[in-house]
Amino acid sequence: MFMPDPDPHDEAWQGPVARADSALNYFKADNAYPISKLHQILPEMIDKAYKIFHNIKTVSPSYSDLEAFQRALNNNKVKDLSYYTHELRWIKSPSELKLMRQSASIACQSLLQTMLFSRLFPEESKLSAKVEYECKMRGAQRMAFNPVVGGGANGSIIHYARNDQKVQHGKFVLMDVGCEFHGYLSDLTRTWPPCGSFSTFQEALYDLILETNAQCINLCKPGVSIQEIHNHSVQMLRRGFKQVGILTDERSKAYHQLNPTSIGHYLGMDVHDCSTVSISRPLQPGVVITIEPGVYIPSSFNAPERGIGIRIEDEVLITETGHEVLTASMPKEISHIKSLLNVANERSESPELRAVHNSTPVFTN
Repeated sequence: MFMPDPDPHDEAWQGPVARADSALNYFKADNAYPISKLHQILPEMIDKAYKIFHNIKTVSPSYSDLEAFQRALNNNKVKDLSYYTHELRWIKSPSELKLMRQSASIACQSLLQTMLFSRLFPEESKLSAKVEYECKMRGAQRMAFNPVVGGGANGSIIHYARNDQKVQHGKFVLMDVGCEFHGYLSDLTRTWPPCGSFSTFQEALYDLILETNAQCINLCKPGVSIQEIHNHSVQMLRRGFKQVGILTDERSKAYHQLNPTSIGHYLGMDVHDCSTVSISRPLQPGVVITIEPGVYIPSSFNAPERGIGIRIEDEVLITETGHEVLTASMPKEISHIKSLLNVANERSESPELRAVHNSTPVFTN
């Protein structure tokens, strides 16, 4: 391993960093050197090697520009390490699954608290702050990604990131969140109206996404691929979009405007884990995937209600006998959501909470 050289100036500002001795003692490296010696040592190591493995997505000129590396590349000795590491990461060990269950549990508890909080504070920025606070208070080291908190039309933007608008009364908020727990990530999405009530159209559309979520989860078992589950979801959603009146023809190309995403992806140390593993590969016990059907109706689309996004995403572990939903504790049924938000509303009407709400500080220049 090549490690950073000691730099007293940098350490004074940023703190100490792992050095060559740390690589030997902590990482158990066979050999470790200061990075300043890379050009002296690495070329000879490359020339003597039968094969060279590196991550093509994180390639660095510090070694790729070396003549020895270029010779190895021209002689077809250089291989992409990701192919091998993704294979190793695809099926999780029992210890890995323990961490993933905990990561999922933290995210579920935190999103539930945020859902309740949304009744009183339906603002994207506050909901984003709330879910991050709850995750970290429960032991998460960091968020898996910047939370998506899309109210109203913002929910139709799949990777919306601004999180700076107020959720208008009667509109949905879509929250896609995840956290990291000792290197393993969670990823789930729920959509709900902070006001606690669904319009007729909202309920019909939500029920379609919920039923698609349920049916696709039921398909999760060894031998089935994500691609097969995706194909089933497309059939369901095309038929359903026509029934609710947002598509005139099941075969319409406009379907891809309403749902341009895949039904799911692998999950683990990365949100989109094991990218070199095909989604057409039959699933095996120990693989964790997401199931996340959705609909995204932009404001410009000709539909009974425009500017709306709904996604319901769960984490699913493939088991010997079928599957286990790691995010099952986070409510998604309409009746459960209504009950939770109405309870939250009753609590918010108490004199004590009204006083807290009214005393929220306002800062002005």
